[in-house]
Amino acid sequence: MPITLRFIFISEADKPTVTLKVPEDMLFQEAFVLAAKRQGKDAGILTATYPGGSPIAGGTVGDVSEKSANIHVIDPSIVG
Repeated sequence: MPITLRFIFISEADKPTVTLKVPEDMLFQEAFVLAAKRQGKDAGILTATYPGGSPIAGGTVGDVSEKSANIHVIDPSIVG
């Protein structure tokens, strides 16, 4: 069953949100890389957290979406 995740790029003023509809059993990391590519970013330098700042340990899209379908993405090179 597809799940919709909203990746909110905290440091992007123009297009801060990428919405992806992905399979529930897809690894969260794969969805994160897709969202980063759509923003023209390197997922390797970005950090994904739940709203409130709790780190996302990994798992499937289904596991992550049980806590929140909104994902905050932080680019440490911009935020500092």
